[in-house]
Amino acid sequence: MAGGGGGGDGEPEFQIAPMIDVLLVLLVFFVMITSAEVLKVDKNIRLPVSPNAKAREPEMAKHEMAVNLRYDEKSNKGVLVLDDQVYNNWPDVVPILQESRKRDERLRIVVRGDAAVPAGEIQRIMNLIGEAGIADIAFASSNK
Repeated sequence: MAGGGGGGDGEPEFQIAPMIDVLLVLLVFFVMITSAEVLKVDKNIRLPVSPNAKAREPEMAKHEMAVNLRYDEKSNKGVLVLDDQVYNNWPDVVPILQESRKRDERLRIVVRGDAAVPAGEIQRIMNLIGEAGIADIAFASSNK
């Protein structure tokens, strides 16, 4: 009688090569997903220092969107950067924020303002975020 493939005793052999392939595909998948969820931060911004700054809430990380405010020394004003795009006309971001709010009801805006940005500029961006219907606002700071 003809028997099935594999070992002579009927025990199936564990194939390690396909398992490694599957693990590598999963690794690439999770690396791509993780990098997509990272906040779009501006490395040129020097965050204000707060020794009592709290760490980010891990469960809210996927619901956060960064609004970056650079400092322009020449004009003594803030420069609004959202998703790597500079906005000269700040009210243009209101529809973008509203659309993001429609996609995610738990959306939290993280304002990353340079330490040198005047407080009036922070207030301006807070008003725009409020006009977009978003009440959950957090401020980024450094603890060192």
